[in-house]
Amino acid sequence: MKLKDIHPNVKLRLAMQFIGSLMSMAVIPFLAIYFSQKIGATQTGIILIIIVISGVIGGLIGGHISDRIGRKKIMMYAEIGLLLSYLFITLCNSPWFNSPYLSAGFFIINMFWGGMFQPAAQAMIIDVTNSESRKLVFTISYWLGNLATAIGGIIGAFLFKNYLFELFIGISFISLLSVLMTIFLITETYIPEEPAKPSNQKQNWALKEMFYSFSTVLKDKLFMFYIIGGVLILSLEQSLTNYIGIRLEKDIPHQLSTFFNIDFMLDGTKMLGFLRTENTILVVLLSSVILFAFKKWRDRWTLVTGMLIFSICFSIFAFTNNVLILFIVMFIGTIGELMYVPIKQAMLGEIAPPNARSTYMAFNSMTLYGAMVVSSLLIIIGEWVPPIYMGGLLLLLGLTGTFLYYIVTKTLDLRVSEKNESQVPVSQL
Repeated sequence: MKLKDIHPNVKLRLAMQFIGSLMSMAVIPFLAIYFSQKIGATQTGIILIIIVISGVIGGLIGGHISDRIGRKKIMMYAEIGLLLSYLFITLCNSPWFNSPYLSAGFFIINMFWGGMFQPAAQAMIIDVTNSESRKLVFTISYWLGNLATAIGGIIGAFLFKNYLFELFIGISFISLLSVLMTIFLITETYIPEEPAKPSNQKQNWALKEMFYSFSTVLKDKLFMFYIIGGVLILSLEQSLTNYIGIRLEKDIPHQLSTFFNIDFMLDGTKMLGFLRTENTILVVLLSSVILFAFKKWRDRWTLVTGMLIFSICFSIFAFTNNVLILFIVMFIGTIGELMYVPIKQAMLGEIAPPNARSTYMAFNSMTLYGAMVVSSLLIIIGEWVPPIYMGGLLLLLGLTGTFLYYIVTKTLDLRVSEKNESQVPVSQL
């Protein structure tokens, strides 16, 4: 499969995904700092939680509707909603009018439309790809996403604080371009059949079946350990742009710094952008190196060691202000991240039974939202707790998540061992 053989819809979506991700990464990581400065840390934590909930609701609704009216329609409606919300956010941060509370309200609306858009956009890619081309498409998407994150982090670090109005104008323009491309260039990939109107009995049966499948997943203790552990570990990473970002902005003053004999002005916001960019670049450059370096280790110990390194490093971010130490800690923490992430992702295939994988994946997708809620609560806690104790709290969350994954990996190893023993021929017993 070559790039030229990919469906035109996918090529357009990859291009717009890169530009859209670049612009959003110039804003989203700095929202916590923005709102905390405008309205206070406690209110910021509450607003971020509401934004997350709005995205979850939008995703559930968007995924349901796109299977009934088609991909293009829901994408078009959602992108128009995104465009309008960005225009109002721009107005609320203009030289003529400034209202952080109205901005918060439109960010909540924006996240809802963004949540609606994603399921339809992802389904469209799956509609027009097969197993061979899908691997290529998602590989390209991964690399473009990391590149956009790196560049967007730098753009946000230098523009968000002093050129916010101009930044939102740029995002609104990109959003308008995306709307026009969807309307005039994207073709529909899914024509739903006209569904028969179900009777009340059929509706009740469908609801009972849905709740039964959800209850089955919730009763799977091993999977719940996997989800809870994932939320705790990921909440450390999410804290980088929430509590840690706010603390860096407060504690690192505007100062002249020197790097490779180059003088530049540095503050907490720029420091956050540099750290995020360092993490992204290291992930892109070192993924295969770390995979090769630890290929002889048992997966359980690679995962546990990686999570321990990651947890310790991200807890240090909570209280240190030394620029050199921050860069070193991010380097080491990223190595830990690269050690555990591939194994963590592969484990899900072993946990989820074949007859219920879609339901398990739906629950697993909520890990990110759960981590965003926890990291938002940490902003509120951080308003009352000294940084050194917040570091201890972050370390406790990381160690708890690591312990849960140790239990999961140990249980999976026992399952594999028992399965292998049951497959030994009788003549060898």
